Amino acid sequence: MNQPLLRLCLLLMCHGLRGHRLPPTAPRGGAAGTGEPPGMEVAPDVPSSHQAAARVLLDSLPGRLPQPGLPRGAVSCQDLLPEALEGFSQLPPLPQTLASAALALSLQGAGCPRQAEGLVLRLYGAVGVDDANALLLGIAGSPGTPGQGSRGRAALLFNVDQLAGGGPRRCSGLAPLDSSLLLGPVASTHASFPAAAAACHGLESACSGVTANGTSSFSVIGRPGAHSLPGRGPQAWLHRCHGAGRNRRGSPAACSSEQERKVHGVLEGVPVVSTYYNIGTSIYYAVRNCTGLAKERGLEAALDLSYDALLALMGGAAGNLGLGVAVGLKPAVKMGVRSLISYFRQVQPSDPPPMSSSSPVTTAGSSVPPSVWM
Repeated sequence: MNQPLLRLCLLLMCHGLRGHRLPPTAPRGGAAGTGEPPGMEVAPDVPSSHQAAARVLLDSLPGRLPQPGLPRGAVSCQDLLPEALEGFSQLPPLPQTLASAALALSLQGAGCPRQAEGLVLRLYGAVGVDDANALLLGIAGSPGTPGQGSRGRAALLFNVDQLAGGGPRRCSGLAPLDSSLLLGPVASTHASFPAAAAACHGLESACSGVTANGTSSFSVIGRPGAHSLPGRGPQAWLHRCHGAGRNRRGSPAACSSEQERKVHGVLEGVPVVSTYYNIGTSIYYAVRNCTGLAKERGLEAALDLSYDALLALMGGAAGNLGLGVAVGLKPAVKMGVRSLISYFRQVQPSDPPPMSSSSPVTTAGSSVPPSVWM
């Protein structure tokens, strides 16, 4: 992954400035004084060049994105819009942007080009035409092999938990992270793996895991801001933590929507549309602390896409959220999007990105500790 780009993203997120979200849309039922359904109305200040660019982009997708359409009478195009998800507009900006991109692709595949265009125009307003187009094309042509077995599964579920934020966790031991990188703030560095494992255990749920720095030392990675990305690099171990109690799954009001469950059930049999809908709703439910639903949707999407692509999306969002106060800074959101674009273009980076300015990463040596440390 592009190291200077990711480093700049992390630096930007260290400044506490006001956030920027996707432009608001009219409430369900359409814009006041118009007969247009939500997502089809165009704001009066949208440049005509943006409308033309959105149409060119969407017209270019059929080769990458089949359009099976929706079952007649079962669900409508409006049911696939972000506005159909309660509280979507309150999501932090980067997760909102990534989920919106996935839902735009779902709308296009569903045969809803006008709604898809409206959502693409909002993405243009949030991150710019070039970055929005590159993000959409990257997700639509996501590299990787669908159904990669268990490889990447643990890392994907870890990112979902990180998106869900803090909460009581019970932890027990370390497990190896296969074919993925563990990134985040370094809490401490130790000369041996047992010492790092003991330090991680002492931090309890504030430790997300341990990563090797070559053969000379091992770093304990803190919890806020930690995330996993696909790639080859130092051997890493995840701290095996599980939510304590039912609060980790969010409140019933936030996680239960009869209409959304109906939409999901109908889309299960619609290829392409269901894949991108599952990506968007997985990010949505994770941020709302509905980890059970978020993991379910993410694993469903991985059957058709790839763990690597989902890891990149979830990890990018989780890393931004964990750093807290400045996740809404518009340049930081754009840099987060660009780091994902860099991943999609490179398919798999040859070198791991830096974890932070205080956490250099070197290539792991051949000697590693036991696969599971209790």
